[in-house]
Amino acid sequence: MKIKGLVTSGSQKGMYFMSQEVYSSQFKEILGFNPFKGTLNILIDEENLENLQPAKEQQTVMINGSDKFGDVLLLKARLEDKVEGAVIFPVKTHHPEEFLEFIARDNLRKTLHLRDGDEVSLIF
Repeated sequence: MKIKGLVTSGSQKGMYFMSQEVYSSQFKEILGFNPFKGTLNILIDEENLENLQPAKEQQTVMINGSDKFGDVLLLKARLEDKVEGAVIFPVKTHHPEEFLEFIARDNLRKTLHLRDGDEVSLIF
């Protein structure tokens, strides 16, 4: 399944959470690499959100939090059909459902020269 969305700025809290050992060790185990300490934020429309729901319900992996940090669902994906990574869905979040957080090995804004408003595609 392929969905499209727009790169958008987030709350700048992704780096903090991605740096936590409780998450980073599990991401490495599941993905086979240490993700960049930040997320690429992608805003999708309602139609794409509906299309994503079956994959989210059937293919997510649970990342267990700790006392202080909540659980996270992880759904493996590819960005632009070339960058391996995953979309993460924090169980505790202030973001609307249409706001996706993609994690990968590299800082994608730099390596792919992405800016707010750029259209990207995710393949699940």
